[in-house]
Amino acid sequence: MAKDRFLAQGVTHTKRQRGAHGQKDQKNQKNQRSQKSRMRSHGSDGSESDGVGDISDLEHQYEDASDAVSSADEFLETPAEKRLRLAKDYIGRVQASTQMTGGIDAEQIDRDLIAERLTLDANERSGRWSRQIARNFAYTIDEPQITRVLRFGHALPPTCVALTPDARFVYSGGKDGALVKWDRVEGTKLHVFRGLKKKRPDHNVGHCDEILAVAVSSDGRFVASGGRDRRIHVWSVPEDRHLGVFHQHKDAVTGLAFRRNTNHLYSCSLDRMVKLWNIDELGYMDTLFGHQDGAVAIDALQREQAVTVGCRDKTVRLWKIADDAQLVFRAGAATDQHRITKALGSAPEIQSELNPRVVSSLNGHETTLRTLAGADAEFSEDCVDCVTMIDEETFVSGGDSGALCLWSVQKKKPVFIHHLSHGVVSTGSNDAPPRACWISAVAAVPFTDLFFSASSDGCIRMWQMRAGKTPGFDLVNVIAVNGFVNALSVRELVPEDPMSNTRDIVVAAAVGQEPRLGRWEKVSARNVVKVFTLRAVLPTAGQ
Repeated sequence: MAKDRFLAQGVTHTKRQRGAHGQKDQKNQKNQRSQKSRMRSHGSDGSESDGVGDISDLEHQYEDASDAVSSADEFLETPAEKRLRLAKDYIGRVQASTQMTGGIDAEQIDRDLIAERLTLDANERSGRWSRQIARNFAYTIDEPQITRVLRFGHALPPTCVALTPDARFVYSGGKDGALVKWDRVEGTKLHVFRGLKKKRPDHNVGHCDEILAVAVSSDGRFVASGGRDRRIHVWSVPEDRHLGVFHQHKDAVTGLAFRRNTNHLYSCSLDRMVKLWNIDELGYMDTLFGHQDGAVAIDALQREQAVTVGCRDKTVRLWKIADDAQLVFRAGAATDQHRITKALGSAPEIQSELNPRVVSSLNGHETTLRTLAGADAEFSEDCVDCVTMIDEETFVSGGDSGALCLWSVQKKKPVFIHHLSHGVVSTGSNDAPPRACWISAVAAVPFTDLFFSASSDGCIRMWQMRAGKTPGFDLVNVIAVNGFVNALSVRELVPEDPMSNTRDIVVAAAVGQEPRLGRWEKVSARNVVKVFTLRAVLPTAGQ
């Protein structure tokens, strides 16, 4: 059939003959067009015309001819030629995105930039972390120099925070039902979407209860917020206006995450359901079932999958949306005397090049483990509260036992557990044992070896993934923060110098007097949003 179609169209030449005839046809068409244009410009009776309609007709004729030639070429293009053409187009787009301007000759560094970008894209498509950046932030941190405090935005504790992709703006939601937009650079409040009362006629354009989750799309156009009013509101970032609302959840919306490079939104709720939304069309897509208790956190990268944690069902679930399947990972690891003793025996030696704050934290953690090992203490994980994805196959979770668990899609149990990561606190009674500091938030720099964890112990801890075949992670730095850190958001800044090998990091933290999902404890702190700008510093040769 294909041969008959080509014969009907008169396409019977070899590749070389087609090239020769194509050149002749193009030359003849060019001569004919030039003759027709001269005739139209002077008119049939030799008089000149305005030429407006004639020129447009000439353009239409040229476009039709070029379309006919291109359509014939597409029929004759082999798969190898198509792959070559697509590869050239992709390299051209990468070259345009990495083009340098100014007084630097771009041609001298063009190949290096393109090669670096292609390698980075290939590593991200493979789904495994590859960039090692944690050692760039191992220096002693001076909090007053890197901290910007965003005050007077929330009357009650903030519960969630999200940075835009360029880290220019910060969005925060709180128990007062208000969604606040901040300017990170200036430290000013730009817009407030205030909480509304249910009896108001316009209650569908704002939250009527606590906001528990917020997320920003990867293109920086949309921000979504969800809360105890069981609604998901979608807002426009450039225009600061309300776009739509979703009512399908039957309980509080506790987690939101955008899939990278798309405007697909994933949400989880205390109704035990995970839902998918298309923000471009403001439409519902699908619902996923599986959790036996409310899902309280969700995260996603660029594959069509998401990871969630169930609060009391003590499971971590990886949803493979395209395959309509899920992987169930059993959490709930207890920290007993045996595991504490094992952790003491496998703890790495404290290196001399670590900054004093990290050394002090490691010594304190070791002292705590030795004390608890002699006291026969045990900490059971009854609730898994937060999760973040390191890459497409590795993720970290935290809960009320104070343990950070590292997961891999290859095993159903954690491949590594760091017990009592944020220490313990006294209950105030001599008879009662101490209580582990609840892991309240985790966040990672995707596809790198760096992630963050937070609790109410007064600090945000930075962890470095171990390279090699042995899974695990180690403490690399500490940031002092007073209060409950209810949420974290991390973004990498694009360097001004394209040849730079380092990227600064912006960390936003929602800090309050109370935990995100309840009021069972209260500490003396301010309800603020803190933003830390961490400068990347290459380690010296000795480090």
